[in-house]
Amino acid sequence: MKNKTHKRKRGTVKKFFDKHLNFKNNMDIKLDDIDFSETFESLPGLSGSKKLFLGRFNENDLLEMMNKTGLTEHLNNLGFKDLLIDLDKDQNQIYYFKLYWQEIKPEMLLIDLRLSETTFIPEKKFLPNNKEPVQYEMIVIEWLSAKNPQKDFDPNKPQLPGQISPGLGVMRYCFDLLYHMAKQVFKDGFLDIPDHMHGAMIYSKKFKFFDPVHEGILRAVMRDLAAYTLSDISWGVITSTIIERYKNEPAKYEPGEQIFYVSKRMKKYFNSRKYQTVFKKYYNRKRYYFDYEEMKKRREDILKTRKIEDL
Repeated sequence: MKNKTHKRKRGTVKKFFDKHLNFKNNMDIKLDDIDFSETFESLPGLSGSKKLFLGRFNENDLLEMMNKTGLTEHLNNLGFKDLLIDLDKDQNQIYYFKLYWQEIKPEMLLIDLRLSETTFIPEKKFLPNNKEPVQYEMIVIEWLSAKNPQKDFDPNKPQLPGQISPGLGVMRYCFDLLYHMAKQVFKDGFLDIPDHMHGAMIYSKKFKFFDPVHEGILRAVMRDLAAYTLSDISWGVITSTIIERYKNEPAKYEPGEQIFYVSKRMKKYFNSRKYQTVFKKYYNRKRYYFDYEEMKKRREDILKTRKIEDL
């Protein structure tokens, strides 16, 4: 599994967040009501105290969830025992959950999860006619990475573009962990914007694109290229060798909001007639083929001048 599952380009993220996410709250504040005593303690590196993850979970809570989801057992079976959790929150209200093996130092880091909270307001085009926009309370996955410090890349599971270290095979456990968190903090779900198609494919086990067109295209690519590896498909997008049959043009991946819904009202959107109709239209219409030999030639040329982890 790719270790940098979520390495977003900040410009892309900003464009989407400026367009779709509302961070503004109307409130009257009286300075006399504010306690500034912990102002500087909220900055990472300036406080010795650890913050509650998402304002609710301490280390013991997270260890218990790790046990329930099977994450602890999975890591133990890989040889990683003596797990240590480090929690923090920065001045941008991003929560940090870092899981280490034996010692809290960079080379022993196993999982790095960073989350924030926001309100997601969809464009009107996604909603039924004349319906007012819904405000969804979301947890944003700012970053999620997993790496195996004891392992080198396996030829049978090659390095993915943008990947630095081999993964741990923990994605499904991480998704279960996120689900338990969201249920307890009463959120509608999780939001992510993968910048690579292979990232969207990894997340597709639990996430769906909010835009049914994007979801239909992704599922059609996965259907038609099921015989190829995740690495092959990722390189196919990069080298423009995955071709849409109808237009005879290279398939393009456009980053968009992928959602892991938790609440009933968000589930209702994905099950709605409008969403399902548009999704099925694009899923059934799109057909793709892969010029695999040409991909290998172009990949070889690219790697002459660029490192795979920089793609």
